[in-house]
Amino acid sequence: MKSQKKKIEKVALIEVDGSHDECLLTQIAALKQANIHVTIICTQAIKDRNSSFEALVDSFFIIKDTNTHKQIVRTISSFLKKEAFDAAVFNTAQGAKVRDIALKLLFSKITLAGIIHTTRKFEGSTTQKIINLKIKKYFLLSEFLFKKVKPPRGILVDYFYPIRFPEFNTQRTKNETLTISIIGGVEKRRKDLDGFIEMVKSTATENIQFVFLGKSDPFSSEVQTLKTALEENGLINRVKLYDSFVSQEEFDTQLKQTDVLLPLVHPETPSADQYFKNQISGAVNVGFGYNIPLLIHSAYKNVNELQERAVFYDLNAFSDVISNCKPRLVSIKEWMINDLEMKNNVQEMRYLDFLIN
Repeated sequence: MKSQKKKIEKVALIEVDGSHDECLLTQIAALKQANIHVTIICTQAIKDRNSSFEALVDSFFIIKDTNTHKQIVRTISSFLKKEAFDAAVFNTAQGAKVRDIALKLLFSKITLAGIIHTTRKFEGSTTQKIINLKIKKYFLLSEFLFKKVKPPRGILVDYFYPIRFPEFNTQRTKNETLTISIIGGVEKRRKDLDGFIEMVKSTATENIQFVFLGKSDPFSSEVQTLKTALEENGLINRVKLYDSFVSQEEFDTQLKQTDVLLPLVHPETPSADQYFKNQISGAVNVGFGYNIPLLIHSAYKNVNELQERAVFYDLNAFSDVISNCKPRLVSIKEWMINDLEMKNNVQEMRYLDFLIN
């Protein structure tokens, strides 16, 4: 006789390290559409900066900042068992805490799944191999990564795009300035800042504003170096920085004024060590969610989901691309608005089908 498939009625979404909030709302919406009871296990900081979650989820379980590693592992694993969750999804399914929680639940009936943010975790990570003893299903955040990854034997992999973002009543109030936004703050490891300075210099005669849409710590040496270079070239007014946390409403407001998103990932720089190789820049999913075209280095033309959604450039011809890109941006945006694949309901069904089936 065939064993009956386990019905999933109660799910915990877990973020143990206080990052990747942007992936949670799509998961919450998917689960609630299926009438699944949802609990979020997270830090107080994540709860506080995501007020939109409150009306959607059934409960929160807060991880205290003062807890030690052992306390966090014990508390979460005990809570999952006590509350009899059918499944739990790790929003960031890597690291020592996830490993130890998975081991605590190794012989429990709870189904565990998770999101892998870098495919490097499938390339010899001992910690990940231990996690894989319990977690057998992983989500990736890109079709491109899904098609190139080789998961370990016995591991199932699929992908979805977390493209649902909180809704605000902010409106587009654009002038003729071309607004190019860069998701996140000034950080050399994730963005080619040297290349960026040359890009700003090469477009000095254009009516453009660049915006780093994330906190850029004014005391950081990277921020100070960037500001100095911009000031020396008389370009400081062309670049907008935020020196504190950017609220979701401000994030939404700025994106409504944005014409194109620039991941600022270039080959042979620190930014290329991971992005478009082992993971996808967060700017990509923001672009897909907001129907904002992307501005991508031509080295990444092979990433299939970017081909219809991006304007490509080379650094030595960046100014030429910018001078002529406006009609192309209009046509890309129109295409994105009409693109059925990147609709919330489609991506949420992808997520749900893989998790449940």
